[in-house]
Amino acid sequence: MQQSPGEYAMWLERAETGKNVDQLQRTYDKLLQSVKRIDPLTLADMSAAVYKGDGVPRIILPFLHSWFVLEFLPYRLTGQHAIIDTLPLKALVLQHLMCAAENEGGNMRVTGKWIDCRSLVHGAVMGAHFAGNTARRLAAFFALSQEKRAVRMLKWGGRPMDVGDEGYLFRFFPNLPIAFIHWRGDEEFPSHSKALFDESASNYMTTHGIAVLTDFLASTLAYEED
Repeated sequence: MQQSPGEYAMWLERAETGKNVDQLQRTYDKLLQSVKRIDPLTLADMSAAVYKGDGVPRIILPFLHSWFVLEFLPYRLTGQHAIIDTLPLKALVLQHLMCAAENEGGNMRVTGKWIDCRSLVHGAVMGAHFAGNTARRLAAFFALSQEKRAVRMLKWGGRPMDVGDEGYLFRFFPNLPIAFIHWRGDEEFPSHSKALFDESASNYMTTHGIAVLTDFLASTLAYEED
């Protein structure tokens, strides 16, 4: 099955080719300046990152199977594996840190209660288009052999969960979990898949950012070469 280009793929192409990348770079630079105004300990606490004061002060923020390091002297953000050390994902990390520090959307921590994209802040605007694209990518993933699904799930830091006929839990960041759920078809209903989010998700990432992260992970699980 061919992968249709998603939003993350378009962002990444711009970053790699340098074409139409100015807006993304400006967004990254603006977010970095905003992060500089927040106390590092607050950043670590609200994002559940680990603060390290020895040597160069920094925070270590888990991301799926890997982690990002934000150093403070000078401010520099790096991903610890090449596949995530990209300008689009680094911009999203900074966006997450800002949202977490401000606890955008309220004062709710992760609850374990799942919602779909329509219940995110402003989620109804992107609902049908986002849900359709995600469902297609997840259909390609769940169509793989069980062995391939297990290998890719574990590679990206996922674990099985008891929801639907088959489900997997991932954590973009410690406070931003996502569930990919699949229901097998029967005589009455066709098979279908969807992404679910913790009801606190809008406190830790903008809805657009959640959509791009979801596109990144679903596309990688479905189409990545083993």
